[in-house]
Amino acid sequence: MIAGIAFAVLFAAALLMVPTLPGIDKPGYDIVSHVNEHSAAMRMQALLVTFGSLALVVVFGYARDRLTGPSAYVFTIGSAVVLVEVFIAMWFTAGLALHHDQLGSTTARTITDIAVMWGPILTVADIMVAVPILLAANDDRFPRWLGILAAVFAVEQLIETITIIGPPASFISPGGAMNFYLGGPLFIIFFLALGVALSLEQQAEDQAAAVDEPADQSDS
Repeated sequence: MIAGIAFAVLFAAALLMVPTLPGIDKPGYDIVSHVNEHSAAMRMQALLVTFGSLALVVVFGYARDRLTGPSAYVFTIGSAVVLVEVFIAMWFTAGLALHHDQLGSTTARTITDIAVMWGPILTVADIMVAVPILLAANDDRFPRWLGILAAVFAVEQLIETITIIGPPASFISPGGAMNFYLGGPLFIIFFLALGVALSLEQQAEDQAAAVDEPADQSDS
């Protein structure tokens, strides 16, 4: 639970710290102006995401321990892909801010075009993580409410893949409002809920074990 809360706080702060990069319909000099204005915050954002990713790894580890069969392997691969994509995205966005005073508009537009494809492609990795949790919830290894949230998250991410080919200046454009304002908060909420659910399930098992132990002793 602590790891889930830490992840949510750090990622939410990172999400709100810096406005979204100018959309794919904007010229390179708009990106240069954005980076010049927010360069320090962009690097701080990368730091928060880095620490938040450490907390997310803890949640992944505990969740993986409750999964079995093929879905466990899918979850493992999906978790690794999520982390790798997050790190690569931070390389590009934080890298823009290192020498913002020397940043050219063509270079800025090219690097940003690579970075904004993070959200559209991350959707597949999120589905790989959410669906095994949904299947495990159906088998009563997670609470039913978490299974419902996993289903909502997986469906939304599946729909969000349309942002790969979304037109410029639209809700579904790459790196646009759907990725940032819908997919981003759902990403945080789902993994926060996963951390909370794991903690509640462990507490319930510990309480059940504590109740059974005196009964066993009295029988002996």
